[in-house]
Amino acid sequence: MLDAAVQLEHATIPPYLTALYSIKTETNPEASAIIRAVLVEEMLHITLAANVLNALGKHPDFEAQDFVPSYPTYLPDGESEFLVSIDKFSSTTLDTFLQIERPSKRGPQLDSELKGCVKRSNHHVFELKAVKPLKSSTYSFYSIGDFYEAIREGIEYLEDQANRKGETIFIGDPRFQVSNRYYYSGGGEVVEVFDKTTALNALELIIEQGEGHTHQIFNEQGELSHYYRFQQLKLGQYYQTGDSPGHPTGQKFEVDYKNVYPVKCNPKVADFPEDSELKQAALQFNENYQAFLTTINRAFRGGQEDLIGAVCGMFRLKECASQLIRNPLPSNPLMNGGPTFEMRYDSISVKAKSIKTWETA
Repeated sequence: MLDAAVQLEHATIPPYLTALYSIKTETNPEASAIIRAVLVEEMLHITLAANVLNALGKHPDFEAQDFVPSYPTYLPDGESEFLVSIDKFSSTTLDTFLQIERPSKRGPQLDSELKGCVKRSNHHVFELKAVKPLKSSTYSFYSIGDFYEAIREGIEYLEDQANRKGETIFIGDPRFQVSNRYYYSGGGEVVEVFDKTTALNALELIIEQGEGHTHQIFNEQGELSHYYRFQQLKLGQYYQTGDSPGHPTGQKFEVDYKNVYPVKCNPKVADFPEDSELKQAALQFNENYQAFLTTINRAFRGGQEDLIGAVCGMFRLKECASQLIRNPLPSNPLMNGGPTFEMRYDSISVKAKSIKTWETA
């Protein structure tokens, strides 16, 4: 399930990234700051989940053919499924972000035979692995927090079982742990995982930053969860200490949905005319994004120093995305292009062969 956690965390990045890039320069400072802060923490969550997976002797695969979903895609959250799109920043997009990060329901609020799950019979519509407990055909997790809670309980159970035999499930090579030496995001400290305690610490940080699992606006470090950060944009007002959920009393601000580039919703490379600059920019963006994922893959397989190069890759992505988002479609001047996040797996397989890892070094 941890490989699914890495995939799930990544699946939120293209929608958040596109919404952020669609906001015009020097407008909507509050929206830009909040989306950027959430993005940074999502990257931290990917790192934490990958560290836990590596500690168990497995490795994340950012180059798997199903790793990047085709948008729009369904995310596993709530009583009913909902679609997540690559789209401009808008009130509708913000509602989707709130659904992604929605807090869990607990106890009698969630009537289910499986803890943290709701009954659902349409698992076939989901592309992501994290939608359901293993081997379940009728249940899926209510929220991302419930999904992580199941992972946490599974680790505790399996480690206790192993300890009774004088063994441990934490058999991974410590050299595969990404540390703060090469990872800096400002979204929090990376937890290197070597045992049950550090694994649970890493998962708890993901849950606290993500969806406000404890239903508290601020966590113990005084930081807002993603859900309440986005809710501030919806309500046009900041939370402050002592506020109750849904009722911020801090400084008010205006969100200007008009000062946003009119990005085509869920664009595809095929939408852009042959030999057009937009098509070339879309292909270039996808190539750079694929190279970025390849770099990240190396970093989590013993080459964490490559994370330094990944920062440069992020700047190249922004340049390509800006070319798309700021220019109109030839067929519709009222609508602009946008990044498509379509991967070419034939090229990835070639690149993968050249990757130098600790196993092959």
